[in-house]
Amino acid sequence: MTIQDYNEVDILYTLMSYVNVSSPQDMYYSIAHTILTHIDQIPGISINDLADLCYTSPATISRFCKDMNCKSFVNFKEEIAIALEIARNEIHFLPEESKKITENPEYLKNKMYQEAIESLGMVQTSVQMEDVDRICKMIYQAKKVHMIGYQFNKIISNDFQMKMLKHRKFVYAFVERGDEIQRLDMIDEESLVIIITVRAREQLINALIDKIKEHHPKILILTMSQTYQHESVDWIYRIEGTESQYSESSLQGTMNFLSLLNLIYVRYGLLYRE
Repeated sequence: MTIQDYNEVDILYTLMSYVNVSSPQDMYYSIAHTILTHIDQIPGISINDLADLCYTSPATISRFCKDMNCKSFVNFKEEIAIALEIARNEIHFLPEESKKITENPEYLKNKMYQEAIESLGMVQTSVQMEDVDRICKMIYQAKKVHMIGYQFNKIISNDFQMKMLKHRKFVYAFVERGDEIQRLDMIDEESLVIIITVRAREQLINALIDKIKEHHPKILILTMSQTYQHESVDWIYRIEGTESQYSESSLQGTMNFLSLLNLIYVRYGLLYRE
């Protein structure tokens, strides 16, 4: 998957976030819901036809696309088209493994659970408690904590946000594509920005860091990449682990980070909960 592909897939998560967090009376909820329920038609639809389908105006559709961090309706359709094309090849086993799965579905179950167990074992071995304590201290000392994740890592961030609130520590968790850029004014020199990224693709992460650094926060990256570097990042915390090669979506990686954040949550409570 190229970095462009990575961005295009994220647009589907953003559409779902509108439906999941917005009121049904919200016009943008209606537009997002209509798009998701007619998703195969969107790459070839005109702005006027989509407006009619949503019972709204072309101008509102255009504003919605810009709110989705797309330059135009045409750009929005292009991103949807790319996301759908990627999804058509979402699951892709090698021919010999496909044959094994067809002959014995239990092979798939055993393969996926064994991979998850092995990957979590690698995380367990690579994570050091002194590093977890350092992360907890960074969170505790920061007046504001901002979490940024893409695709499923957004959900992980939201889960961590809720858990940390129980420790009386509020964490901002950006849930919409583009939020991390649009809300930069919330970030300052007393902030800690935590970026969760499985692969740390340079073109995506570098551009984000360059914009964030203008506001002079501390930046912590949690990643499985063993090679990513950026001189402006205060700490790149790397965990070991494997990632599936037969899905365009992260499978083991998301579980790895969920387990890490759960560990941080429990440790933080033991260290700092009053």
